[in-house]
Amino acid sequence: MNKVNFPALTGIRALAAFMVYIHHYNPFSIEFFGKYIHDFFSEFHIGVTIFFVLSGFLICNRYFDEPNFSFKNYLIKRIARIYPMYFILTTLTFVFFAVVYSQNSWIDLHNYFYNISFLKGFSDDLKFTGIAQSWSLTVEEVFYFTAPLFFILINKSRFFLVLIPLFFLGLGVLLVSFFSGIDCNGFMKSINFMLDYTFFGRISEFFVGIVLALIVRKHETSFKGITYLGLIGIILSVCALVSLKVEGGFGVDSFLGRVINTLVLPVFGIAPLFFGLIKEKTLISNFFSTKTLQLFGKSSYIFYLIHLGIFVTILNKISSNQWFVFIILNLISILLYLYIETPLNKLIRRNRD
Repeated sequence: MNKVNFPALTGIRALAAFMVYIHHYNPFSIEFFGKYIHDFFSEFHIGVTIFFVLSGFLICNRYFDEPNFSFKNYLIKRIARIYPMYFILTTLTFVFFAVVYSQNSWIDLHNYFYNISFLKGFSDDLKFTGIAQSWSLTVEEVFYFTAPLFFILINKSRFFLVLIPLFFLGLGVLLVSFFSGIDCNGFMKSINFMLDYTFFGRISEFFVGIVLALIVRKHETSFKGITYLGLIGIILSVCALVSLKVEGGFGVDSFLGRVINTLVLPVFGIAPLFFGLIKEKTLISNFFSTKTLQLFGKSSYIFYLIHLGIFVTILNKISSNQWFVFIILNLISILLYLYIETPLNKLIRRNRD
């Protein structure tokens, strides 16, 4: 069991959330900054990739060889971390849009069920309903449920570090081949959907995090500068995505772009950066370990959930200035983290640690 905290990785969560925000509200206009700069920041959807690699690392570091492992307690802790704020904010979202935009003021119970059960993330038709960006939570939840089994297999043989991702990728292809011709709420509707939005296509990112956790446990580094090599790897990966940009879309919409996003970027960018943040003392690790970044990192889950949706809709009626919206969203996130998320988390986890 390893309960070591990594302050810099908490701070990096803020960066990942802010990158996704920039991806959605790209402030670097083509007219002022030029097309390349605009396209570079439009590829900041990679914040989601950072989250997935980080989840793989943290879960493996914490639970890989925990003695007397209790699956029940493990799930309670995972649910306490993810579900309360998601349920509250999802319910508020459906109530808000039902009241404001629907004539009969009835909640769409069909979509509401798929959202609060996380099933929407398996549907190409429903993935952006409710809190649009929460499709990624379905991916996270699948990992949470399957990770303990993965750890058992990996403990038996390290070959499973490769076999499991290949198995799930193959399973995803089989599901698409079976359901693509069936009208089933868009369930596993296409190869592109499977690769971009489901655990079957994104599993490699979690496994890069798992491999990193196993390496961190066993190895120190005498090599200096791995933090900066990771940062360079991330920048070069984004540049590669820009070069592959599909007209009207993103570089990740191409096959090679998907390979870069789910494999090259995690292996040659994110993992070295994380390793450096853990093992090296640099200006970057010091920055992400500051109290301010710790607070932003701890509230980043809520920020991620509210950076699209009802709060932005309301704030835009006050001002459309992106800096104003960004600052207020962070303040709301911090308040919700301190006074709702943390107390609920403690209540659910009580006597479970």
